[in-house]
Amino acid sequence: YMNHLAKYLTMKIIPREYENDLDQIELAIYGMEGLLCNLSTLFVAIILSFIFHTTYEFVLFIFFFIPLRLSYKSFHCSSFLQCLVFSNMIILFASYFIKYVTNIPFLRLICLSLIVANYTLSFEKNKRLHCIEILILYLCSFIDSSLLVIYLISLFINTILILLKKVKIMFKGLFDLLVGFAAVLDVPPSWWILYEPKKPQALKNK
Repeated sequence: YMNHLAKYLTMKIIPREYENDLDQIELAIYGMEGLLCNLSTLFVAIILSFIFHTTYEFVLFIFFFIPLRLSYKSFHCSSFLQCLVFSNMIILFASYFIKYVTNIPFLRLICLSLIVANYTLSFEKNKRLHCIEILILYLCSFIDSSLLVIYLISLFINTILILLKKVKIMFKGLFDLLVGFAAVLDVPPSWWILYEPKKPQALKNK
């Protein structure tokens, strides 16, 4: 639905000189869809923060989390509805965590461990970024230790999202392996087992 809305709105505002430029139109639709998804998710998150009285915590979490989210390749949902639900679940969880969890032993050590985990699991292996993260850790400690709770939950969620991205890639790799195995099964003389699974149409048509 969001893609159709993005196409409709984009075609309404497209300048005449770009009407036949399909590449530019496609880029504009992509940008419009991203804008609509972000604004609608943000709108729902703000409404929920008012309902659950976590507006202050929501703003603090977004302030810490968005830079982390933008700095790493991590998990993305396959549909807008999944993104809307999943994102707001994360925001509500983080907001409640910030609001009600205050006394955490070894807080600095846990944050530092999560920074190391972010670096170890990340696709980028950006040392400068991780030095900045350590600097933020010490600045939070110096300014107000309660900021460390916000930083902790932001780092934790970012680590989980990186892990989910890796799991998604792993399952894609498993799928490619199964496709390759199917090609091997399509050559019975070179295989030693006597049973062959029912051949899919894609192999029958080869």
